Amino acid sequence: MIRVLSGPSLPRLWGARLPAAAGIACLLTVGVSQAQSPPAAVDIPRPTAAEARGQVDATVGRLTCAGVETTETAKGLRIAGYVGSVEDAGVLKAVLTALPPGIDLDVRVAVRPWPLCEALGIAGLAGGPKESPEGQGSDAPTLGFNRPSLVYRKGETLEITVTAGMTGRLTVDYIDTDGSVIHMVPMRLRRDDRVEAGRPVTLGVAKSATDRIYTIAPPFGAAMILALVTRDPLFPADREEVEPAGPYLAGLRAALAALPADAKGAVAVRSAVLTTVAE
Repeated sequence: MIRVLSGPSLPRLWGARLPAAAGIACLLTVGVSQAQSPPAAVDIPRPTAAEARGQVDATVGRLTCAGVETTETAKGLRIAGYVGSVEDAGVLKAVLTALPPGIDLDVRVAVRPWPLCEALGIAGLAGGPKESPEGQGSDAPTLGFNRPSLVYRKGETLEITVTAGMTGRLTVDYIDTDGSVIHMVPMRLRRDDRVEAGRPVTLGVAKSATDRIYTIAPPFGAAMILALVTRDPLFPADREEVEPAGPYLAGLRAALAALPADAKGAVAVRSAVLTTVAE
């Protein structure tokens, strides 16, 4: 979570609190090589990569909050993306380890608890690449942080530099696994959401009396920055600066779906997952 400051007198702002299933951001990296061949005397047909991919895709399709891309390679499958819980990661791993010998697996699947997984899903619908929802795209804005490790400790400040790849309207949100969203742009103290391609916008630095300063505070764990550039504004600047993630993400999904047909392709998105810790 971050504490939002604009001068010493501003009170601490909190969003809605969800049960503490959040705060987990681990990585399921399964370097599974199943190339051992059965004894020569036993004729066991090897599965094709397409058959193995079908099993994996069927499993992913049953998960409630996941974005996993399975790609066939020369030796087997490459599987990348995210799932919404450690339990779902276990389900996926069980299916992978149960595949018959002969399929090499390169698996890099992160655990992104709700609401991060839902936000990543919306980012994918908005044009984020399926295989790597947290990266890439020539028009996607770039995100620079004052802590390149993306690990922030209690009391440290969060500063972000956003550089848009296209001219348009900027939306930047801080999404926490406690179930809250803090709107960084637009918001009532920063109503101007216009950006120009290549011109950086800095958030979290006190250049004037109205600039917000974001200080790391509990609860600790995973958090996400979601940045979108669209041709038209997605939301008015006067919505609540801190609000529950559920209604907001539903509204974000609806706002993207409501874009004019000629603007739906003009959406650029970038996300980054942070880790906040007590010490």
